Amino acid sequence: MAKKKNKKSVPQKVQPPKKKGVSTTTWIAGAVALVAVVAVFALANSGKGAAASAAGTATGGTSTAAGVPADEAKYLGRLLSVGFTESSVAGASQYSAPVEMTDVTAAQDAKQISVSLADVVKDKIVYFEYKKADGSTIPMLAYVKPSGKLFVGVSFCPPCQGNRQSIQPDGTLRCSSCGTKRDLETGAGISGACRLYPTDEVPAKVVGGKIVIDSSALDSWTAQPLDRPTGA
Repeated sequence: MAKKKNKKSVPQKVQPPKKKGVSTTTWIAGAVALVAVVAVFALANSGKGAAASAAGTATGGTSTAAGVPADEAKYLGRLLSVGFTESSVAGASQYSAPVEMTDVTAAQDAKQISVSLADVVKDKIVYFEYKKADGSTIPMLAYVKPSGKLFVGVSFCPPCQGNRQSIQPDGTLRCSSCGTKRDLETGAGISGACRLYPTDEVPAKVVGGKIVIDSSALDSWTAQPLDRPTGA
């Protein structure tokens, strides 16, 4: 009887595991998420740009001085509307010596208050008062910046409650009560106990040789809150 030959076992080829591909659904979800992140980032940065632009416009089209703390910067130009532009005065003023305020009397009616532009140009910086219907007064000032722009504002330093100012040859507006110095161009604080409280600029226009301010801009004015630290 013939012997049966043992069949050699043939080893089976091991198939490598199939690579799992990213499904179309997963890819689309990832792409949508990426687009959403990019959109949020762009929106956030555009908001910052708009805020910076508004801040520049609020100060007569000029950006606020570099290094102004955020808790002060938010009050710069707070009474000005977006797009407000300060009036230009012929002949920029340069100050080589201190200039004290000259008192002038403002003309006032139910709708507006005005002072002579010629007085401001001649005296460099003037002080006047707005009389409210309740009998109280708001101290005001007007001067010509070194850049030739007209600055009109409330002459009041909230922490010390001083209302007299002088122009200094170093390009600053100095409070006569506390000695705080502010930039003549922007109104931002530079040094002194009340430096975090900028000068409140009010919208004004030049009409027929007069600096005119609408009463509504002053009737709604209140002093800046004492929410910032004071000190040297």
